[in-house]
Amino acid sequence: MVAARSIEVSEREARSVAIAAQGLGPFRVATRPDRRHLRKAFRNMGVLQIDAVSAVARSHLLVLKSRVGGSHDNLSGLLERTAYKHRELAEYWCHEASYLPIQDWPLFRWRMRRAERGELWKGIREFAAENSEFITKVERQVTAAGPVSAGQLQKRGRGSSWWGWSDSKIALEWLFWIGRLSVSKRDNFTRYYDLSERVLPPSVFEHAPAEKDAHLELLRRAARHLGVASSEDLVDYHRLPKKEGKERIKELVENKELIPVEVQGWDRPGYMAADAKSGHVVSRSVLLSPFDPIVWFRPRAARLFGFEYRLEIYVPSEKRVHGYYVMPFLYENNLSARVDVRAELKTKVLHVPGAYVEPEGLDDLGVEALANELRSLATWRGFEHVRVGQRGNLARRLRRALKAT
Repeated sequence: MVAARSIEVSEREARSVAIAAQGLGPFRVATRPDRRHLRKAFRNMGVLQIDAVSAVARSHLLVLKSRVGGSHDNLSGLLERTAYKHRELAEYWCHEASYLPIQDWPLFRWRMRRAERGELWKGIREFAAENSEFITKVERQVTAAGPVSAGQLQKRGRGSSWWGWSDSKIALEWLFWIGRLSVSKRDNFTRYYDLSERVLPPSVFEHAPAEKDAHLELLRRAARHLGVASSEDLVDYHRLPKKEGKERIKELVENKELIPVEVQGWDRPGYMAADAKSGHVVSRSVLLSPFDPIVWFRPRAARLFGFEYRLEIYVPSEKRVHGYYVMPFLYENNLSARVDVRAELKTKVLHVPGAYVEPEGLDDLGVEALANELRSLATWRGFEHVRVGQRGNLARRLRRALKAT
């Protein structure tokens, strides 16, 4: 078989395609977004990673802000209603814990089957193997009283429980992993579980694609969401098994659904969907969540933008290089700066302890754009002021820009 011929793609073109694919090009900010705006965002992203850290706001809300607009409270309420009232979104392990369109839930039945065979986190796997009777009891309790939280079933766990979780929490998570339970609602971020057939529509149970077919479809979608990607990027998007994922990529190339590309500066082959849109797109100026799909796979962020990025939340404070919660700044298709940001709820101040420009620099218009984006983020959180600290090679210029604008 003759190998597919690669198309040459410049660094500039690769960034433009990736930014357009994620819906980070120019757009009109929605003052009061509705479910139509969320649907569009999910068409671009596919999945939305959920994260509990709220140094500025929950990550999933920051990701939506960058693509939808609206206020923090408006977006939070919209997401909650869309997921738990209108049942357009479900929760499952897609990239990490994620929201996904509810009709896509069957695409992850293969992962549920693998989890039931023990292919999941060691702590949950070992607990499930040793406590089958207890898990059955928990499932019966959910059947009788669901939706329920872990706290309602058991106030305290054994001191040795994994992650400090109660036994009931681990049992519920096991049942969630294997698809028997789904998240019916959240209250103050606490999950309430119920039987999947009481949460999800009957249509999602009618057909479960074979594992290979699901992998192929998820890779097609990853290619559309990423725009241009290496095989590692494509496999990581939905956390597919690496060996099987790379074999499926070869099939998609042979079927001409993926086009091999040579991206300027990349040390490995790239791929684009056969129907990928071309044309130059310039990104809007926006601060990104650390778990935004365009940067969540750090090797791709380095390859695509030359941006070395490490989340330092779990690094001891004295060893941090840039700060606790650092948000990259996307400006004119470059990740040109990064800022350590904190929402101070008591004083209603958006605090920026450190601000750093990347080696390629940031002109005065870029600094002004960053100042405006920080103001926008503060307003989005319902704050009136932005305070910039002393750390970083951009802090002084940023303070001046905030005073001048």
